Amino acid sequence: MINLKINNDLINEFNENGFVIINKFLDLQYIDQLRDKFEPLFRGKFETGIEPDEWNWKFDKSKSDVTRQICNAWKSDNLIRKFICHKIVGKCCAQLMNWKGAKLLQDNVLWKPPGGKTLGFHQDAAYDDWIIPQTMITCWMSLDDTSKEMGTIEYVKGSHKWGLQPPKGEFHSPDDYKKQLNMFSKKNNMKIDISYVEVPAGGASFHHGFTWHGSGVNTSKNHRRAIVSHCVPHDAKFHPTNEGGTAKIYKKYKIKDSDLLDENFFPLLWKSEIN
Repeated sequence: MINLKINNDLINEFNENGFVIINKFLDLQYIDQLRDKFEPLFRGKFETGIEPDEWNWKFDKSKSDVTRQICNAWKSDNLIRKFICHKIVGKCCAQLMNWKGAKLLQDNVLWKPPGGKTLGFHQDAAYDDWIIPQTMITCWMSLDDTSKEMGTIEYVKGSHKWGLQPPKGEFHSPDDYKKQLNMFSKKNNMKIDISYVEVPAGGASFHHGFTWHGSGVNTSKNHRRAIVSHCVPHDAKFHPTNEGGTAKIYKKYKIKDSDLLDENFFPLLWKSEIN
């Protein structure tokens, strides 16, 4: 289903740039099956009967030219779960971050149609101050051939070394999707060097939670679909007081008298057998 072994070259590249791009990751025989899940999910047809935690675009109700997003579709669809929660995803994430294991914090199902608007530049970990440690890694898995014209992900090389900034500005469909990035880089005299994720269907990328990234308008005639796993260390905990970012959605899963991330809601993907 998923094939990748992390080697020292990939680790060094990740540490240097804050991301790695992989041309072959998902088994191609599953691509069409995964694509076929998108329309039913966004129409509210949930195989398991469980609604995802975030459902940000709905047929006949939402604007047609925005990027469509569902968060935690792993709860709603069994095939999505198999890939989002695959042990190789967790192992790759842990090895790139030098963790002993990885849990899923949340997933994304992303669908950018022709004409689909921007996503503002941001750092993923900035939205998760309710987690200790405040760090993460993202595995983005493409279900379509991607190109710059399709509004693919754009990474700023080395920006994971710039520190973590509180989230600011519009995230969905801002007119100037690079505004926050440009403001921060100018203020701190940082050089912006952008790489575009252009991979065939079945390709993937991994990026550090501090890496600045965003995406432009899909000016092509093709749809761009992806599934995404956001992972944290296997021993991550709830922050006792912080309530920023996505806490209002996910801190409800905190169990009384425990600061651990319950695996019923934050699945353990992989853990090293060596302590």
